[in-house]
Amino acid sequence: MKTKQLGNSDLFITPVRFGGSAWEQSLAPIHRALELLARISQTAATVLAIVLVAVIAWFDYVTGDFSLAVFYLVPVVLATWYAGRVSGWFIGVLSAAAWLVGDPALSQAYVHPLMPYWNAAMLALIYGIVAYLLSTLHWLQAELQERVEQRTASLAEVHHRVKNNLQIISSLLMLQAEKLSNAADKAVFDECRARIYSMARLHEQLYSSGDFSDLDFAAHLREMAEMLVRSHTPQGCSLALDVRADPVAVDLDTAVTLGLIANELLLNALKHGFAGRPAGKLTVELYGGDRNEMTVRDDGRGLRPGFDATNNAGLGLELVLGMTRQIRGEAKIENEPAGGTRATIFFPSLLPSKTVKTEPQSKPTHHD
Repeated sequence: MKTKQLGNSDLFITPVRFGGSAWEQSLAPIHRALELLARISQTAATVLAIVLVAVIAWFDYVTGDFSLAVFYLVPVVLATWYAGRVSGWFIGVLSAAAWLVGDPALSQAYVHPLMPYWNAAMLALIYGIVAYLLSTLHWLQAELQERVEQRTASLAEVHHRVKNNLQIISSLLMLQAEKLSNAADKAVFDECRARIYSMARLHEQLYSSGDFSDLDFAAHLREMAEMLVRSHTPQGCSLALDVRADPVAVDLDTAVTLGLIANELLLNALKHGFAGRPAGKLTVELYGGDRNEMTVRDDGRGLRPGFDATNNAGLGLELVLGMTRQIRGEAKIENEPAGGTRATIFFPSLLPSKTVKTEPQSKPTHHD
């Protein structure tokens, strides 16, 4: 005679913890199966759940001495998640009925003949509660996903508007500069436009990537260096640019500050290091780690003897020093032993280390 009793194992599942990449690899087929399930219709999900109930009931009949009531949760969860609460309740009742009739001799396993029907009713209630809670979780997840998408779209729109406004300001500065006849005044407007361009590109890169928490500063640094070399290389100077940038993820505020710092250092090198020279080399480096490091160095004339950046700095270097303190960093400006100037900015890692996709390091480029 086949007998069956409800035990604690039918009502509780002991969680098992796994760790390491082996566990993640073992989950890969499950993820693929879930992706396929997400594409099926509600009717197909319900039919699949009914088939699973029939299969489990057959195993329930074959095993006899062991109750498989807990396994009916699989079709209940499947129907609820992919077909809705009503379908989950239907599969729950069907599962309880299948458990009840899975063994023809079930009624003989209990002292009271109504006990199996009571247990089946309790199972139906438990399955119904699981379906209700799971459907509520599914609804909350869908609502949360919708809100996240709306917020993401709003953030993208904000960054897009900021970028457009900065470009308008840049255009106004260009129009105003065209009315000036003094070359020094025009240079001031050009420097302001370069700063604004740097901030506008950061906002554009941020909303284009879709990740509003951080961005890869290496790509921005490379693009900005190439743009400034094209537009600010002194006439008659053949300048080689070498950019060596590791991927470094920073938040938007830090990226804007670093962009302005790099902009000032590059402009100073282009304006003071290569004036009157037929050729030169400008190197830009960015290295990540516990203490990130950004370096702009040239092989130009170098700093005058006795130069002290803290006392004799112009507006550009004052901005560099002030903004470096803003990101809790340290600035070091000195002459290169072989000639030229080296400006190094040390700043802490403000974000956890992560893999950032970046373009291959660019080779030295020449600009006439």
